[in-house]
Amino acid sequence: MIELFSLEFWIAVLFIINFILVFFLFLFVKKLNHLNLSEPDQKYDDNAREDAITASGSAADIIEMLEPLVTESRKAALSFDEQIKEKKRLLKELNDALDSRIISINLLLSRADALQNKLEERKSQFNFESSSETVIDQQNQIIKMYNQNFDIDAIAQRLLIPKGEVQLVIDLKKKFVAMEENSR
Repeated sequence: MIELFSLEFWIAVLFIINFILVFFLFLFVKKLNHLNLSEPDQKYDDNAREDAITASGSAADIIEMLEPLVTESRKAALSFDEQIKEKKRLLKELNDALDSRIISINLLLSRADALQNKLEERKSQFNFESSSETVIDQQNQIIKMYNQNFDIDAIAQRLLIPKGEVQLVIDLKKKFVAMEENSR
């Protein structure tokens, strides 16, 4: 369905209007030439000849009046054509940019899936009996490694857990130790 306000619609309308105007202009000029070329019959008197001359003069005036309209409509059609070409170019650039972003996102998703699978494989290798024991064991490992002077990044990387979680466990352990010392 053609949109009412699309550029293609308006170009088509201008083309049809121009075609119709040229067609009527052609018919009008043909009629005038037919009147001018025909031999005046004896039926016509001097008034008829004057009317024919006046008609041909007014036809020339009409043609002169229509020429700027046709010229302006051609300019408008060319302008619309240039605008359509520019919009198509912009749409192509946007599509290309979106395609490259989609490809980048798909690559990132593939990497994330691979890392998740790798993480699940490593976790399954440890075969912990329950999740609560796993969390407690993991906290103990964090504290043990921190006491061995491992930094937070190294601990997070080795245990495959977020840095924020490592920092939280260390901070909580420090607070508990401080509370125990204050209660004594």
